[in-house]
Amino acid sequence: MQSDTTHNAQVMQFYYDVLATGDTQQLEALVAPDYVPHCAPLDDVPVLEPGLDALRRRIQRNGPVPHRIYRMVADGDLVFAQVRYDGPVPISGIDIFRFDAAGLIAEHWNCRQRIDHDTPGDDRRFAGGGIAAPITAERRTSMKSTLTKVLLQIWGQGDAALVPVHYDESYIQHNLDMPGGYQRIKEIVETEIQRYITATGGPFPVDIHRMGAEGDLIFVHYSIFMAGINRKEGQRATNADIFRIGADDRMIEHWDVLQIEGEPLPDDKTLF
Repeated sequence: MQSDTTHNAQVMQFYYDVLATGDTQQLEALVAPDYVPHCAPLDDVPVLEPGLDALRRRIQRNGPVPHRIYRMVADGDLVFAQVRYDGPVPISGIDIFRFDAAGLIAEHWNCRQRIDHDTPGDDRRFAGGGIAAPITAERRTSMKSTLTKVLLQIWGQGDAALVPVHYDESYIQHNLDMPGGYQRIKEIVETEIQRYITATGGPFPVDIHRMGAEGDLIFVHYSIFMAGINRKEGQRATNADIFRIGADDRMIEHWDVLQIEGEPLPDDKTLF
């Protein structure tokens, strides 16, 4: 198995030499023949044909896809990337790549959100810090444990007492649709989440699929059932979030991509 650094470099090569140009000459050196793409399992999202040849046809059909990469972490055989896809309708995306034992991209998960309601030129959704530096296995495990507790106990169980334990009071949420930082998080857990739990008799549903951590950044890919906290009450959503976690295990910053059923993408050009 190749190193995390090598995987990062290969993903960057895919973005810059293939996706940005529409040139598929280097695909065989980067992608496995039995490549499997995954899109959100929602009614308004297409199912992509698997295989290297099918990926080649999609890229050739779509042509160059302009984009900007903001954050990336590698964790074992996974690489997570935060990307803005530019076009007539801008798209906020998180891509997750899995490498096989031969060092080729074997699987990819697309998570996409149209952000055409953002003010042109306003880049706050992607701004902020974060360092993807090497970390120990122990620290990586600790970060994943902390985020799992945040998602399943604070959000899933509505445990508001844990908000000050795991959210710094300076916490910044980069989702422009949900301002308010620390106080807003506390308010949501104490009201909307508790209301959902009371009404349904069960936890707020959070289904974690995969995580990756490096430096002070951790990505998480998961599914939820929208409870009306932000919008689209009653709709399914497959999301990807990025948290920046301090040495004291408190959340400092947060970026998200909310792919919600009923908010279709303008086209399939950013899906691969």
